[in-house]
Amino acid sequence: MTEQNMATFEVEVEKIEGMASEAKMGDFSQIIDEPKHLGGTDKGPNPLVLLLSSLGGCLNIAGNVVAKEMGLELGDFIINIEGDLDPRGFQGKADVPSGFQEIRVKIDEIEGVPEEKMDEFIEEIKNRCPVEDTLERSLEIEVER
Repeated sequence: MTEQNMATFEVEVEKIEGMASEAKMGDFSQIIDEPKHLGGTDKGPNPLVLLLSSLGGCLNIAGNVVAKEMGLELGDFIINIEGDLDPRGFQGKADVPSGFQEIRVKIDEIEGVPEEKMDEFIEEIKNRCPVEDTLERSLEIEVER
């Protein structure tokens, strides 16, 4: 893919109080925090559930696009996502990954997709969701000043 085909997405995140921050994304913003029992002020969801939410939202968008391309009208579409991590990695208490070690996606309801097209539909939305692709692919993240 040439650079002219690339789309760049940008978010600005600013600390607002304690652990709480505000992510600004164009005309939208989201408070990100930790619950009180983890030292936050509980003013917003934590980054990990936002990551899982981004995956679910992306699968929903891909599902609507794919359904339309397949000539289907997607009705109810309920996705549940769980992620497991060992908090000792973030806490610096053990030599374990600090992030999710497994993420499970369960589609609880899909209305409007016939059973004979279900496997094709699910495989296609999995392959087309940029968030799913990003999470599955190993990529370099640069943090610089």
